[in-house]
Amino acid sequence: MNPEQMISQLAGFYNHGQFAEIYLLHAAEFQEHVPEKTVMDFYKYDIKRSLGEITSWEFIKTEEEVSEYLVNFKYGELSLKITLTADYLLALVNWEPVHQEEEILNSRDPLTILSANLLATPLQRFIDQLAIKYLQDPNNRSLSIGLIHGTHTEKFFYGETQQGNSTLPGSHSLYEIGSISKTFTAVILAHAINQGRIKLNDDIRKYLSADYPNLQFEGTPIRIIDLCNHTSGLPGLPENFEDHKGYEENNPYLNYSKKMIVEYLENFVLDDPPGTRAEYSNLGFAILGMILEDLYQLPLKKLLQEVITVPLGMKNTTYEVPASHQNSLVAGYDHENGEDAGYWDLGAFKAAGGLKSDLDDLLSYLRANINDYNRDFSLTHHQTDVQAGYGRGLAWVTQFFNEDTIIWHNGGTGGFRSYCAFVKEKQIGLVVLSNSSKDVDDMALEILLYSIQDQQ
Repeated sequence: MNPEQMISQLAGFYNHGQFAEIYLLHAAEFQEHVPEKTVMDFYKYDIKRSLGEITSWEFIKTEEEVSEYLVNFKYGELSLKITLTADYLLALVNWEPVHQEEEILNSRDPLTILSANLLATPLQRFIDQLAIKYLQDPNNRSLSIGLIHGTHTEKFFYGETQQGNSTLPGSHSLYEIGSISKTFTAVILAHAINQGRIKLNDDIRKYLSADYPNLQFEGTPIRIIDLCNHTSGLPGLPENFEDHKGYEENNPYLNYSKKMIVEYLENFVLDDPPGTRAEYSNLGFAILGMILEDLYQLPLKKLLQEVITVPLGMKNTTYEVPASHQNSLVAGYDHENGEDAGYWDLGAFKAAGGLKSDLDDLLSYLRANINDYNRDFSLTHHQTDVQAGYGRGLAWVTQFFNEDTIIWHNGGTGGFRSYCAFVKEKQIGLVVLSNSSKDVDDMALEILLYSIQDQQ
């Protein structure tokens, strides 16, 4: 069976509502990680309910054994990437929205883009192609890329730290890393769990200052684990987030205080039982950060230092950049208009996305994760929730590619995008940092998959 025949078979089962048969098309490795009901619900509710039946599909390309198709539905279209095992079962299934290729106006001449890449190996040249393509967009400014394979580390730098300054970023250039901060919060939580101070299945009300009888649905409370894997039932942000007095569009979290979070929780009503439906929630991680601070009676900054940055020698990862390091901050830019986006002060939401860091620190952090530096790091990788094709640990996302498990998280603020990922089995890690609000996820995944294939 070839990929075309597999798509035909999958489409037939899908259109006839035979979702259990679709599950049987997957390899045993996939079935070990993902329950049948998860796959059936994904196709029945997440896709068919909104898009209808499959009407046709079109082959796009095959790269590194991954075949990509454009799948047309009655009410829309999706991109589908698949790989097959030697016995013709699905090893990788990745449904994504269709990204239209943007027309780049006034694109940069590639020869004018500053870079530090030796271009000596196929991998280096592959990374160069992707980085140059990203930076040909005049509203993208710089990239810092770090790649771990085994004991070896490679670093690549492109563009300018500030528009027009002709200065390449370096190993210690500071970027906002957004939601990758959640994985650091998760390590601190794991530390508290391993010390016996808190449990994943604890009702969060055990650690809050009031009773909050509303933070349960028909007897099912929000637990600590629900905050970690985004199944708490809490929204991404409070509904009044943009309406409160003091809201600033260019620094949106600045004036939303812990007191306002507490007041919001007093009136919040759950629509579903916690632990049953995933919705990405910065609010959930803000609450988790507040719980950890109260638990230890220490600010999150101090916990970060004690549990992670000091033991790992990470000198430039912090919520607040000291005056002595301000010159290391690269400027962040809004991709939509190319203007300086400034920096975000996450305040009460710092546990969800407040960290600044540099390439060297994040490579050290990834090595600690790859090598299971201690029980705290290991615990964050354990799956706590499974969706179709991916799962969640404590903050980290897990995806399955053939026999490998990719563990990753991305981040974004007003003028920055970031991506960190690692594959323990292959001792591979990747960091991509940009000082533009243009996503780097697709580029990062291409580099990661190339690195995995390159090692085989």
